[in-house]
Amino acid sequence: MVTNRSILRRVDESGVFVLLVRLFLGGLFVWMGMSKIAHPDAFLKQVHLYEMLPESPAYFLNATALFLPWLEVVCGVALILGIATRGAALAVGGMLCVFTPAILLRALAIRAAEGTPFMEISFDCGCGSGVVIIWTKLLKNSGLALLSLVVLLARSRRFTLAMLLDRRRAVARYCRRCGFPVGSASSPFFCSSCSKPEPVADATSPVYGASNQPAPDASL
Repeated sequence: MVTNRSILRRVDESGVFVLLVRLFLGGLFVWMGMSKIAHPDAFLKQVHLYEMLPESPAYFLNATALFLPWLEVVCGVALILGIATRGAALAVGGMLCVFTPAILLRALAIRAAEGTPFMEISFDCGCGSGVVIIWTKLLKNSGLALLSLVVLLARSRRFTLAMLLDRRRAVARYCRRCGFPVGSASSPFFCSSCSKPEPVADATSPVYGASNQPAPDASL
């Protein structure tokens, strides 16, 4: 069990896996958001079909159709660049936790009304990918929610623009030898491990000079 924790910790500290997850999630949400922005009328109709918002007044439907795509784009860009990654991951996970049950409820309503087997139900869910088989869409959304949880819980800040900006503004300081964060701008340039002085051999030490010869007698 200790070995598994150490492996997960090393993967997290490397930042490579988190970077790949960020790029994948961010690129996907930017693409989905831009596809909805390019076709606002079609997305508004899809939001209306879910029957989750009141039709009157129409402000709720219109505001959702206008605001939601831009939220997806902003969260996607934040994940790609590495700015407020935890907040963006939390927003992405929250949207997926709303979208997925809504898609499931709509599929169950179609099954009850038409008698179509659940595994054969397909419709345009409004995500921008057109008509999809719903059970596969539910699995994909669950996987995306898990990936957003990975970014949310990750401790590594490597390969993020936020870390680069902190270094430029000297908000945080990192050890010049090992790269470990050492605190604020007023902290020393090296961490506690790297700042320890190296032992220096003197005349009274067992090892003197390049050879293991005894030190000369000072009285001679």
